[in-house]
Amino acid sequence: MSSYDDSILCCCEYYNSKQERSHILGCCCDCEDLDESVERLVVCERVPLSRVAGAMSSFQDRLRVPWRGGAKQVSLDAALPLVLQPLLACLAVQGAWCTAAVFVSACAGACYLRRLFPRFHPRSKFFLVWTLTSAALLLLVFEVDVVPLLEILPGENGTLVLLVLAALGCAQAVRLRAPLCHAGAEEEGGIPCAVCRRLVPPRTYHCRTCQACVLARDHHCVWLDCCIGERNRHVFMLSLLLSVASLAYGAVLTLTTVCHPFFFMELVLLPDDCSDVYHDSQMALCFVSALYCLLLAVLLLAQLVHQCVLVSLGQTGQEWRLAGRPCCGPRSDRPYSRGLLRNWARFLSCRKG
Repeated sequence: MSSYDDSILCCCEYYNSKQERSHILGCCCDCEDLDESVERLVVCERVPLSRVAGAMSSFQDRLRVPWRGGAKQVSLDAALPLVLQPLLACLAVQGAWCTAAVFVSACAGACYLRRLFPRFHPRSKFFLVWTLTSAALLLLVFEVDVVPLLEILPGENGTLVLLVLAALGCAQAVRLRAPLCHAGAEEEGGIPCAVCRRLVPPRTYHCRTCQACVLARDHHCVWLDCCIGERNRHVFMLSLLLSVASLAYGAVLTLTTVCHPFFFMELVLLPDDCSDVYHDSQMALCFVSALYCLLLAVLLLAQLVHQCVLVSLGQTGQEWRLAGRPCCGPRSDRPYSRGLLRNWARFLSCRKG
């Protein structure tokens, strides 16, 4: 039936993306992309990315729960992290090799989804929900499992909580200050955007994910689901700094609690022997969460260093990618650069140009 039916739906019926009346029990019927993907996997053949995107799009449309007046759609990308992260944590605490396998597979899966989602679901909430779920679970593990071991001082716990709240506050500020430019800019010497043809100020680039022009666009951050540009680049770098500090501090506090610690130069307490952490599930969970914190801290630190290099060169990430050359390229590739000190002075003073 192709025409739209206005009759009352039962709790298990819904109208699909083609406006056809469907039933949730038929979720596995008539899906060419899913059928071909499964057949290729069975015979160990490569599945085209277009087929995977089509299958996931159909699965997303058919993922429903019974509800009065018609089955309600469940957002797969937003719900997936809520299921995946506890499941991966349970697998990781089984042993050292399980931890390594989970971390490698999680990194590979994130890279694959980062490439896949823009093709069929550009505004996916998967990465944003993953970020929030990670922050909540890591803090929960620290407060519920690490603090009761009575090795953490109240001041250390309070400092960590303040760092986490400050990082989350900065992340929210980054989202609120997303530098989108929807209106014309004739009064600013605007030039037409190559994509949407709106008149925009110089150094403005179009974001296909946000479907808007972005002032001094650096990149689209999928983990915060917003663009980074002129208005929020400062607070973005501050959020990176606070996130690295909170993750590293929390990891050190956890590792020195569950592992045998030692004093480095008789000043700093560092973990030494962690060979017996997998003998207890609680200790293993704390240890895995600390390793996850360290991994995230390293990745965010690399992003922060990259941002500092771009500021020193007087470039945005978009300009750096368009140049197609290493950061040490000729000055002609950096027309907005005024030298190291002046670039930082302009960045810290929030001046344009």
